[in-house]
Amino acid sequence: MFKTCGHKKFFSLSLLALLIFNDMSAKDNDSIVSPNIQIELRASSAFMICHHPEMKYFKTHFPIFEISAQQVTYGRKSWQSKSNYPAVGITLLYSDLGGYKEIGSAYAAYPFMSFNCLKNPKNQLNLKLGVGIGYITKVFEVKTNPRNTFIGAHFNAAINVTAEYNQFITNRLSVAAFVGFTHFSNGARRAPNNGINIAHAGLNTKYFISEPKTKIDKQPTNNQQYKPWIDKNCSFSVAFTYAIKDIDEFTGYNKTWSVYHLYFDFMKRLTEMSKLGVGFDLVYDMTDIDILKIKEIPFTPIQVLKPGINIAYEIAFGSTSFIFNMGCHVAGREMGDGYLYQKIGARLSVSKNIFLTCVLNTHFGWADYVGFGIGYKIN
Repeated sequence: MFKTCGHKKFFSLSLLALLIFNDMSAKDNDSIVSPNIQIELRASSAFMICHHPEMKYFKTHFPIFEISAQQVTYGRKSWQSKSNYPAVGITLLYSDLGGYKEIGSAYAAYPFMSFNCLKNPKNQLNLKLGVGIGYITKVFEVKTNPRNTFIGAHFNAAINVTAEYNQFITNRLSVAAFVGFTHFSNGARRAPNNGINIAHAGLNTKYFISEPKTKIDKQPTNNQQYKPWIDKNCSFSVAFTYAIKDIDEFTGYNKTWSVYHLYFDFMKRLTEMSKLGVGFDLVYDMTDIDILKIKEIPFTPIQVLKPGINIAYEIAFGSTSFIFNMGCHVAGREMGDGYLYQKIGARLSVSKNIFLTCVLNTHFGWADYVGFGIGYKIN
């Protein structure tokens, strides 16, 4: 009754956008010193994955159109060569979603990173990962649009995962075939939130607007987040996030609750770009108060707190990093979603010790909430 039905949710549009800014706009950066920009046009045939029985009404094929601008890195920073020269960019997406009046059309803008899995200069096998913001023109309404039981908010996270085979025709022009998955949902901010899952496949072409740059094999470490490689290098961080959450499934009362999350991480370096460690979480979720009252379970204010311990892994790309946690709550009166939890987060260092963060909290695919906040680290 109280479980929100999101599946894969998002890391952080704002932090990924700042990753693009970090790699395309910084003073000592590629795009200003030496642009290496590609323009991409993409068209695909798509269908909606019917992960709930009521969605079968919307089962049809429809087109998706995308245009992207991306910077192909070539080794000016250490992480670029170590990651086989990924591309970073932004995509604009449009689809009519089959023309159904109940769901309308979809628009999205999402920053992305594209990783090349091959070292062949003419042939590429790319994995594209994008997270951004989407807009669905029609949403659930109790009286006027009850058939749309999977999107409760106009603004949603837009997540894209694409695998493509790309072949260069000339040194500036390439064509590709791809398969992809796109997801729209709001991270439990507004119910209903079953989400829209779209599978698609198609063709695209890319063009360098200037002569592509020669790749630099290796470059001295220039990683703003981590110190140069030192064995046994450790770090400690503390952060606070705030989230807005909705647990009402279909009644449309437009009521939301606050979630306060304080967490600590102690990390030890594995490689120049990655760390492994342990973390501690302390969550105060105000939806638990209403749930306990409805269930008529007695509780004290301290029992609303949910402490937890977790294992953490962090990987960094310049001043931006992504951190993954798997943990277990050790206390708490309301445990309807279970004791085990997962976190997927993004961090952007804005100074030597301060970072911005966004964290998605889930219970094995069920989105709980997405929090935004600030943290302090000691390397």
